[in-house]
Amino acid sequence: MRLALSSSSFRRPLATAAVTQLEWLERCANVLDVDGVLVAAADFPRTDADYVAQVRKVAVDLGIVPFGLDLPGLLDPATPVAVRELLLALAQRFGAAVVRTTLPPPGEVPPATFVETVVVAKAVSKAAKAANVTVLVPAAPGTLGATLPEVRHLLKDVDSAWLRAVPPAVAAAADQAARGPVPAVSAGPQDDPAAVVAAAGGSWVLLELAASADPWDEAAQAVGRLRDAAAARRLAARSRG
Repeated sequence: MRLALSSSSFRRPLATAAVTQLEWLERCANVLDVDGVLVAAADFPRTDADYVAQVRKVAVDLGIVPFGLDLPGLLDPATPVAVRELLLALAQRFGAAVVRTTLPPPGEVPPATFVETVVVAKAVSKAAKAANVTVLVPAAPGTLGATLPEVRHLLKDVDSAWLRAVPPAVAAAADQAARGPVPAVSAGPQDDPAAVVAAAGGSWVLLELAASADPWDEAAQAVGRLRDAAAARRLAARSRG
């Protein structure tokens, strides 16, 4: 299991400058001991090439992976092409392996929005391939992909290995057995750590916490529980061996 912490969980302290983005990275590495980070595009105070390169270098120097970016609207037909290109360029400069986004709202005529979104998603998949970044799509209420089957239904029409659904970790074990491994699974502090570790296998776990004014303690506890569960699983495996 490799663990990536989402910066969305820290949107309040980041927005109020209680902690800078670079300080957040330092604490993720040295206090929370995560393997990587999933950074919301909105959390970058600047998106010029020099600053993004600095953020990437700081992460790598700290020994954590700049795993991915949260890029809302990437698959929304209402998002201008130029904006989508800028978002993927940001991911490429950051060195992200993945970007995470959601499907758009159904709109007034859901079937028409579905068709438009498939067209956009095909274009995004080509751009993602060129940037060598995988687009992850979780289920989200109020979108064309309110459930995981709905996400998969649309992605099936896109038919690209560069767009992948993101299942919740607690529901992923049986799903992976049927469909094969996935790049990442999602988890929250309410999930059973042992179940998350068992389901994750070699995938990344995207840890998402509820946004709060001071999420550090909750993050430390959630990471600690997952680390303990992973250690217990390794010990059990050695005992059986």
